[in-house]
Amino acid sequence: MFALAAGASRASQGFPGSRARRRERAGGFRSACACPYDAGVLSPVTALRAAGRYLRQHPEEFGRAFRNAVGLRFGVPLSAFRYLAGSLLDPSQVEDLELTAVPPGLRMAGTFELMKTRVRGGADLFIDRVVVAPNELRLELRLERVVMIPVGSEKTQISALLHARALDLSRAGDLVANLPDMPEMIVGASDNKLALDLMRVPKLARDARVRHALGLVSTLVTVDRMESEDDHFDLALRPLPQGFAAVFDAVGEHLFSPVVSGVAQLLPPDIRGELEVGVKRVMNFVAGEDPGAPIDVDVDPAA
Repeated sequence: MFALAAGASRASQGFPGSRARRRERAGGFRSACACPYDAGVLSPVTALRAAGRYLRQHPEEFGRAFRNAVGLRFGVPLSAFRYLAGSLLDPSQVEDLELTAVPPGLRMAGTFELMKTRVRGGADLFIDRVVVAPNELRLELRLERVVMIPVGSEKTQISALLHARALDLSRAGDLVANLPDMPEMIVGASDNKLALDLMRVPKLARDARVRHALGLVSTLVTVDRMESEDDHFDLALRPLPQGFAAVFDAVGEHLFSPVVSGVAQLLPPDIRGELEVGVKRVMNFVAGEDPGAPIDVDVDPAA
């Protein structure tokens, strides 16, 4: 259904230019890379070489990066996303991918197969809100100008519905909400909005390192907004959203404690208990609590 979130037709929306023109606009990283450009294969060396060539061809990116750093913004050229998509996506699944800026959002379009029907689709995507927390990585998305039109001559149920305009694509969220077997990461869908929580992906949810990293980073900076500008996609940050006290707590909980616990597992049980008591007293002192308060530490002698 994420293909539907990218749906719009060239015929109905007037997708700009021919195939050659789209390839020219997607130039950037792709043309800068002298290495083989095979879909589904992207080595770090290839990506770094492409980035290096792109920066040599576009030295103005250094000035833009400096200005962004002063304003706590991080920007990525859309050419980089086009390069990654072209390298990783299977051309037999998605063709003529387009990614352009429609500030503050992005216009995505492509040709893909939907339920045995080849369609050309696209949409304007806006990121309205981002929430970063130890157990939550939430994106609230809004879809505008969503359209899909079949590009083949075959007659299927989907092509009939699209030709008859029986699907209300302006309410893509409602369509997603009624899909069977909706992915767990989609935590909300209504009207033209979708809410995704990446921490609902089982592999991420089980990874303690990811939780600790999010818990620490979310106290240092928070994502203020994500928007496109001048063929770039920018991430604007806001420092210390919860104040310095929250940073100290997060350093203790998500950085200091995991490291100490890992070291403690290598020590004998009696020494391990003394170490954990000492660490908790230090953390209580830093947090402004009474360091002499009784502390209970459970140590498994068999560990």
